[in-house]
Amino acid sequence: MRRLNSLIRRRLHIDPASLAGAARALIATGWILAVTFLLLLAVPHFSIERALGSLAGFAITVLAAAAALVLVAVVRRGPIRLWWGSLLTASAISFVFAGAVPALAVAGIVAVVLTGAVLVGAGARRIGRSTLHTVIAVSGAVLLMAVAVFFLVAGWPDSAQRTWQPQQVSTLDLNDPAQAGPFEVSVINYGSGDDRHRARFGAHADLVTERVDGSKLVDGWSGAAGWARTRYWGFDAEALPLQGQVWMPEGDGPFPIVLMVHGNHDMEDFSDQGYAYLGELFASRGVIAVSVDENFFNSSFADLLGGFDGGLDTENDARGWLLLEHLRQFRRWNETPGHVFTDKVDLDRVVLIGHSRGGEAVAEATLFNRLPFYPDDGRVAFDYGFGIRGIIAIAPIDGQYNPRDRDTALVDVNYFVIHGSHDGDVQSFAGAPQYSRVEFDRCGTCFKAGMYVVGANHGQFNTVWGRTDAGPPWSWLLNLEPIMDAEAQRRIAKAAFSAFLEAVLLDRAEFRGFFENPASARAWLGDVQFVNQYADAQRVVIADYEEDDDLSTATRSGGHITSHDLSRWREVEVALKWDDLDSAAVVIGWERDEGGAAPEYRMVFDEPLPLSKHIEFALAMSDGSPLEDEAAEWETPASLDFNVVLTDASGHSAGVALSSVQLLYAPVSVETRKLGVLDDLDTSEPVFQHYALPIAAFGALDATALRSIGLRFDVSPVGLIYFDEVAIK
Repeated sequence: MRRLNSLIRRRLHIDPASLAGAARALIATGWILAVTFLLLLAVPHFSIERALGSLAGFAITVLAAAAALVLVAVVRRGPIRLWWGSLLTASAISFVFAGAVPALAVAGIVAVVLTGAVLVGAGARRIGRSTLHTVIAVSGAVLLMAVAVFFLVAGWPDSAQRTWQPQQVSTLDLNDPAQAGPFEVSVINYGSGDDRHRARFGAHADLVTERVDGSKLVDGWSGAAGWARTRYWGFDAEALPLQGQVWMPEGDGPFPIVLMVHGNHDMEDFSDQGYAYLGELFASRGVIAVSVDENFFNSSFADLLGGFDGGLDTENDARGWLLLEHLRQFRRWNETPGHVFTDKVDLDRVVLIGHSRGGEAVAEATLFNRLPFYPDDGRVAFDYGFGIRGIIAIAPIDGQYNPRDRDTALVDVNYFVIHGSHDGDVQSFAGAPQYSRVEFDRCGTCFKAGMYVVGANHGQFNTVWGRTDAGPPWSWLLNLEPIMDAEAQRRIAKAAFSAFLEAVLLDRAEFRGFFENPASARAWLGDVQFVNQYADAQRVVIADYEEDDDLSTATRSGGHITSHDLSRWREVEVALKWDDLDSAAVVIGWERDEGGAAPEYRMVFDEPLPLSKHIEFALAMSDGSPLEDEAAEWETPASLDFNVVLTDASGHSAGVALSSVQLLYAPVSVETRKLGVLDDLDTSEPVFQHYALPIAAFGALDATALRSIGLRFDVSPVGLIYFDEVAIK
């Protein structure tokens, strides 16, 4: 090692003056980065608590890095200023990016910046007098400039254009629900009356509310981080405020009500204001809309006063519970004579909308609404019983709160989840598992639906959050270029959410057609690509692959499954980027021989099935290899096609090509970061597409006596798919 060091120094003419220059450059770089990053973190929505937290987090990082670098410095016996500069630079970069990108990527960023600074400092003293040192200095400057440009450009378009055609379906003959309705709208603000930061909840509040005690549901409001949170807000978990902005239709009522709640964000950057575009729309169409303030549950750099694990812990149950307390407040107002809300609120017709952590919170609220006690503490009694008819989850997370260590399951509630493929925050379709866990028992009109929008991000559903799904400097890592226009994304939200309210709260069943197939209302949505899911209480499930480990049995009693010449056949728990789907599916692969019989997968039933209108199923293409030779080179096709074959009790068979409705497209592959190395997640995951094939398309079959359902792989020569949720209705 010493010989190598000596050789490098001789070749590059690195003398003590060059080393001193490198040390000065490193120290300057470290201070510039440290001050810049701390200002970026502390200045937006400045508070003393936020600034103290940023400094505390940086100090912890410096101390951790110092322990390692001082040890190295002692062993190497190098110039102490060189190590001090390295320590400062490495600490600044690690403080910001550690946890945001993989450790290897953090190390790479540190190495590139250190190298650039060393080269600039080592060559700067002799620029113009020594060609070699000039080249060294210029090379270092170019390296540092390249890093700066990389972080500061918005990004670049997706490398591959996705092939996609919408499903073939009749257009809905309905007015666009994204358009304003006939009602005049008034705005009412309610709050504690003494909010420190927002007059509309403080001195200018139209209605003053009493505080509620959430201390038994909130964990982590303690220690130095809890002190900072209380100091900023002026209250703790024992005195949480009920605050919200109401958009009220003018008229006699009573009107249905929808509560909207944000998710996690900088608590000093108030998120509840970001849904005004929805509140105004809903109220104009005859629904009371409320944007609920839960900013005090959100994160802050003040949390770093409690270390990197400071702040609230698994608080989504509290977020959900607080929504019910808001509904309880509306119940009081509704029953108070002479009040502005007297007899105006129909609490038997309620929908909850939640974004991000709020998307899980609305599920927890719906669970708690039917329980007599808080599952984690029986001392907390519940007595709600509101008529929550539906949930809309916007890019939700899932599984932060697990009652009895089980994921939240919902029964007899309408559910709609929407997610963007270019979500730089919740990068996995985390609402899909909750969709899988929604079941129908007594509600014969309930449905559930999902919509995965290609090009949508996390933040643009909220006007405050916007295009970047993280604040600077983390936003420098995101590839923002492929994200769709903000107004286009919010137009999708307005159309879909308003249609949901029409169907669920205003009893206009015709709007359910949008959720069965959003392609029926593309005029509402604009030119957008999506994958959609749908299931309702009227379907009769034939196979959902949840019943046992036997590949040869269907879910429906008397159903038997066979196959012919498949290269893959197994049942699995479907894996997403972050977690499992909470749903099993069958994996089917085929590799058809030229001139040979077409591979098949078939369900045969002992007793013929009565079939009236449709056969339904869900499909997703896998990007794994279906080849028998797993070592062979494989490229996922852009699309797949095959025939669905039905056979009646008389032995008559008929097939319909999948492409007559829609080809099955490859998984949406997205890198939300500018480079794949900045993210350790897969670039794609299976997202299921709902298919409904009309029986009429199969010709002269006896639809009252269906004997078998089969997939015949006679079009695309090779493929690998997930197949699930086979049903008739």
